[in-house]
Amino acid sequence: MITANAHDPDTGVSVEVGPGGGLLDLALDARSLRLGPSGLAKAVLGLVDTATARANARVRRAVGDVSALGLGVAPRMAESVEDTTPETWRV
Repeated sequence: MITANAHDPDTGVSVEVGPGGGLLDLALDARSLRLGPSGLAKAVLGLVDTATARANARVRRAVGDVSALGLGVAPRMAESVEDTTPETWRV
């Protein structure tokens, strides 16, 4: 399975995701609790974005044309997903 990690030593937040951004692991330490709810959410989502980009790049390097595997997303579908993402989740 292809995964990717991202860690921020300043906030104490670590994530592991699969291609497409499915969260596989989330680790928080005492530093993360000082961020408050909004800061913690921004830290997690920012790291998920970073790790997702890494995982997706690994898939492209390993497989090449991911659309043949059905992993590609049609632009109109990507837009509809973005439309359903709450503003409070966006960084």
